Amino acid sequence: MFKSVFSFEGRINRREYLLSFLIFSAGVSIMHPIVISILSGYMNTETYAPVAHLISLIACAPFAFFYFAQGAKRCHDISTSMWWQLLPFFGLLLLLKKGDLTRNEYGSNPNKSGSNRNRDTRDNGDDHYLSSKQLENPFIETRNLLRKSKLDGLISEEEYKEKNTLLDINEREYNEKKDLLIRKEEVDKIAKPILDNLDRLVIDGIFTQAEYEEKKQELYDRLLHESHHSRRIKIANSYTKRIFHPFKR
Repeated sequence: MFKSVFSFEGRINRREYLLSFLIFSAGVSIMHPIVISILSGYMNTETYAPVAHLISLIACAPFAFFYFAQGAKRCHDISTSMWWQLLPFFGLLLLLKKGDLTRNEYGSNPNKSGSNRNRDTRDNGDDHYLSSKQLENPFIETRNLLRKSKLDGLISEEEYKEKNTLLDINEREYNEKKDLLIRKEEVDKIAKPILDNLDRLVIDGIFTQAEYEEKKQELYDRLLHESHHSRRIKIANSYTKRIFHPFKR
């Protein structure tokens, strides 16, 4: 953060831009009254006002240049020209709009270092997925506790069946989510080298950021569809083997 603050090269994120605005506002607010106060004791009333404000403007120029340079890099983060920040209220857009998730023509994503850059987290933005290896079935222990509660006489047979039905629904939803995570991991492994090549084309200016996002979405839709189709075939083959297994003896 705050590297080469007077440079117009590169990109910065929203947090650094907000801090830059606060520094600029604080610097001007402090510098202007100090300059005016100092000059008031050395100048007569006829020339005081215009000259004092001119000198104050010069004194505040470094803060303005700093803020403009930071704004230019924030514009680069959303793939726009730095001159757009001269428009009224465009700074509000710079504070609110997320930057490009991938590398663009102005540089890499400022939110992620190049060495630790992970394509999965980069492409999915704020979507965070748990690894399927970390998912364990929590309903086994819950069913045991429910069964023990029935044996201890804490719940009736009717209550037990009702709660067990609810557990069945929750477990089915859980397994569907787990299956989706497993399939997503498989798709990510296939998609990563393809996205790496496409990312390089974005860097070389062959594809725009918008085209990259469109191609990535098409790729994931296709791979997820193929994964789902392949899974259905595996399930069908598994059932077929079970049905015809006795006839193979």
